[in-house]
Amino acid sequence: MSTKLVCRACGSTKLRLGFDLGMLPLANSFLSTKRARDPSPEPRYPLRMFYCNDCALIQLLDLVDRKEMFDDYAFLTATANTSMLHFDQYAEELRQRLELNTSDLVVDIGSNDGTLLKAFKKQGASVLGIEPARNVASVAIAAGIPTLNEYFGHVSVERIGRGKAKIITANNVVSHVPDLNDFIESINLLLSPKGLFAFEVPWVVDVLRHYNFDIVYHEHLSYFGFKPLSEVLVKHGLELVNLEYFPEIHGGSLRGIAAHPNIFPKQSETLGRVYRDEGRGADYSALEQFAHSVQEFRGKLRHLLLKLKREGKRIVGYGAPAKATTLLNYCSIDSSIVDYVTDTTPFKQGKFIPGVRIPIVAPDEFRKLAPDFALLLAWNFKDEIISKEREYLRSGGKFIIPFPEPKVVGSDS
Repeated sequence: MSTKLVCRACGSTKLRLGFDLGMLPLANSFLSTKRARDPSPEPRYPLRMFYCNDCALIQLLDLVDRKEMFDDYAFLTATANTSMLHFDQYAEELRQRLELNTSDLVVDIGSNDGTLLKAFKKQGASVLGIEPARNVASVAIAAGIPTLNEYFGHVSVERIGRGKAKIITANNVVSHVPDLNDFIESINLLLSPKGLFAFEVPWVVDVLRHYNFDIVYHEHLSYFGFKPLSEVLVKHGLELVNLEYFPEIHGGSLRGIAAHPNIFPKQSETLGRVYRDEGRGADYSALEQFAHSVQEFRGKLRHLLLKLKREGKRIVGYGAPAKATTLLNYCSIDSSIVDYVTDTTPFKQGKFIPGVRIPIVAPDEFRKLAPDFALLLAWNFKDEIISKEREYLRSGGKFIIPFPEPKVVGSDS
């Protein structure tokens, strides 16, 4: 790994450490049974959040080789109905904006299993995914979505053709990009003169306000405010024209819409309101307060779980998203506290959470051996999960919702 003390947005060296989470394993490096039984520790890397005094971007500067993180990936978009519905609506909204036809190309960067592109394909557009993880790219290709198995950049642009994409999408991807300026420059080159670049990222104000420290892991290099991001777009011949807020997606996501200058009307009032919120809610003092609150959160969650264990209660985890690795490791919650974690993703079943080595099982196990409490690690899909597990709640089971404060939810809640 390497550490580069330079802001990836503006190039400034005026960076301040805001929160140090310690040495943590890679969030998606799920362990095989053989590796989990090996007592030698797996690799851990520093996880530190820095604040840029010049452009206000909050970011990680300790970089892990991206091959370790992305060549074999453990997340599939299609595992949550909330995400699938969201992407159907997303495609429909963009199709209406540009009146897409079969000659128009939609390129999705970090296309995963092709869920979003399937929605565009149904509407008659030509589609192309770009996905560096071999395992999930092969899922998309098998489903009939053409996919380039590579990292997006200038080489991809030349392969596809400059100015060929009517729509470019990148959802929960821009945060992963180490060379932000090169990435945005490549977007500019690929986008057609009257095209749109649409991207979604968790909003840094929500992350800090709701203490969602579990979203902090080595893949997520940037925690975006849209003011610093808009400045990078302008530097590379694009402008932010609108923002739309989706509170139910990943604990609060903003979708940015960017284009070449003076093509689409700019929603200045919306942009100005978001920039003002960021000025108050994502400055250095907000990051310091976040660090303090997270340390308090750790104490409260451990106190609750250890109290339940002393009372003889059985606790499991529900969902094994990448964020679970950060939460469980930072809070020192291992298999002595949580018996297992249940997850619907086939890639993860039979493996173990990195660091804490809690086994991951299929949902059948959860329903067969109903525990007293389930720590909701996939809390960003809280409503969908609670609705799906009504029988568990009716039978006396309870969920522990971690954020913003640990809270127990039962059938009478």
